[in-house]
Amino acid sequence: MPVRSPTINATLPQDIVSQEPAKINMIPAEETNENVSKEKLNNLKLMMKTFIMGALREKEQGNSSRYNELVELLSKDPSSPEAPSTLKLYTWIVVLSQSVSQLDKSCASLVESALLIDWSFRNRGFVNAYIDFLENLVSAHAFYVVPVLNSLVQGFRYRNVLPENPKVTRTQAYDRYHEALQCIVRLIPTAVNSLFVSLVRYMPHKRFNSAEQAAYVKNILLISEYAPVLRKQILGLVIDQMVQIDAQIQIELDEIEEDVEVEIYNMNFDEDYDSEHSDSEDEDDDIPDDESVDSTSSQVTPDKSDTTAQIKYKIRKLDAMMNLSFQYFQKCAQSASADVLHEIFYALVDIFDRAVLKTLKSRYTQFLLFYFCSLNVHEYSDYFLEHLLQHITDPLRPNVTRVAAAAYISSYVARAKFLDSSTIQRVVLALSTWCDNYVDTHESSVQSLDCTKHDVFYSVVQATMYIFCFKWRDLVIDNDLEIEEDMEDDMYSEEHRHLTRPEHGFGSGASRTWCFGLRNLPRLVMSKFNPLKICSPAVVRQFAKLSRSTHFMYVYPVLEKNRDIFVPGLGSSNLLQTVQTFFPFDPYKLDGSKIFVDNIYYEWVADEEDESDDSEDDSEEDDEEDDDDDSVTSGMMAMSISPSPTSHYLS
Repeated sequence: MPVRSPTINATLPQDIVSQEPAKINMIPAEETNENVSKEKLNNLKLMMKTFIMGALREKEQGNSSRYNELVELLSKDPSSPEAPSTLKLYTWIVVLSQSVSQLDKSCASLVESALLIDWSFRNRGFVNAYIDFLENLVSAHAFYVVPVLNSLVQGFRYRNVLPENPKVTRTQAYDRYHEALQCIVRLIPTAVNSLFVSLVRYMPHKRFNSAEQAAYVKNILLISEYAPVLRKQILGLVIDQMVQIDAQIQIELDEIEEDVEVEIYNMNFDEDYDSEHSDSEDEDDDIPDDESVDSTSSQVTPDKSDTTAQIKYKIRKLDAMMNLSFQYFQKCAQSASADVLHEIFYALVDIFDRAVLKTLKSRYTQFLLFYFCSLNVHEYSDYFLEHLLQHITDPLRPNVTRVAAAAYISSYVARAKFLDSSTIQRVVLALSTWCDNYVDTHESSVQSLDCTKHDVFYSVVQATMYIFCFKWRDLVIDNDLEIEEDMEDDMYSEEHRHLTRPEHGFGSGASRTWCFGLRNLPRLVMSKFNPLKICSPAVVRQFAKLSRSTHFMYVYPVLEKNRDIFVPGLGSSNLLQTVQTFFPFDPYKLDGSKIFVDNIYYEWVADEEDESDDSEDDSEEDDEEDDDDDSVTSGMMAMSISPSPTSHYLS
């Protein structure tokens, strides 16, 4: 923040003081400050103070004419020819600052007009005097804290129209608002309680353009640095906004069913935002808010090109907000203490549970937590995985939470490049162990397949298969077979008495030894639950192909039998169907912010082993399966969020 310089003590010649306001405003602020004599400036202050005291006294006696004249004067639009000069405004502010004890609640309109003064783009001496006025005002009257905070928070919004020929940039103006706000917070520590209310009040609507969103997010994230007590609330406010935009993007993308190319917002707040390409819908007052539209009412169908343009604008603003959030986390990682980083991480987890986990249309916002986990893999990433496992295995939680957690843990493990093999094996063991216990408890009650039941079980089996498809190499261990069997006898003989032993693979020449977590997967796949019929076809096909090519197991006979099985409701809009196509850490495609994800993200890469066939029969089976899709490999590469169109938020 800039250091406040000494207040004005220079002088102006009398001929400048006496000029018309319009002409005074044409004089550069620096020259005006430098040329006023102290004596004449003091005389001007004395005269204005006499006016103010008389106006306040007359107001108490019932005559408000001079009081109203002063209110009107301070409320003048700076661009108006009748607006007071910088010198006169400066003098009024100095005199009001010296008279704050007289500005009780009856003078609220006068204070309000003073708070509307356009001060941040004026000269440094004016800024100092104005901040002094704010400090004196809140010190004298606590009831002015909220109006002062509101006026400062509004200054963090993107300003389209600047004063004519400004010598201060938007960024410098933002710094001055932060400077003033820091002074208020230091002076009145309890002001932070009201500050957050102001931050919420002036959060730009999600329909506002990229410059509006980005400027406000950048500024309120900066507030969290000098008002750390609000850090969690500010992060929640920003992420809530992004989730809303993110979910709306996916809904509209599903409707147009095409890819869109987006121009990246350059994040330069000192440049004017190109209004011809503004994504603000301020001018479209006839367009209803997304949340207020009755889905059953008849609406005029928008032109497809207009819809595509609006999606581009939404993607651009989300990209800008994600970029700023990543920058904030990166800055914290470089300079913040461990305690601050811990606080941010646990705040992100809480926000994730509240705002992200069950929003099955969010595609990008969750990458904030993905990125933050990479900053401390052994602590943050391990905690997040354990957190998701607790969600999955807790029978008291709603099924939507458990099913969504299964989707998150599978996608996270599959895509996080920073996870080591032991962590991946530990997760797979936890998932398969829970499934094995579930089969022990419930398989006897299964009479026929029902896609409305056992949602959590199917989602966890699918999670295990999905992880296998991406990270099967990390699930291979090199332990000597005899040592491994001794370990199995000691550690798992009772608890896992039903585990099969696929570690030898099948066919001649098979030599891979698989981790413990995979050893009951064949039993799960072959159980009465028949997950290969219920789980996502794309995941099942890729699992079948890879499990054969890696000599893990052979499931094509099961897939063939499943062709003749009819499951009522399969493919309809339900929780299981929704989550089958929900892969929350799909490839990150926001060009402006993807640099923060690229180095920690595992892309699906098909290799020769993935595409090789072991026999002619297997090739024929593959050809039949690939008739349902262009190719299994491309299906995995294009795994995307496409939940049921009936609902994007389940509770």
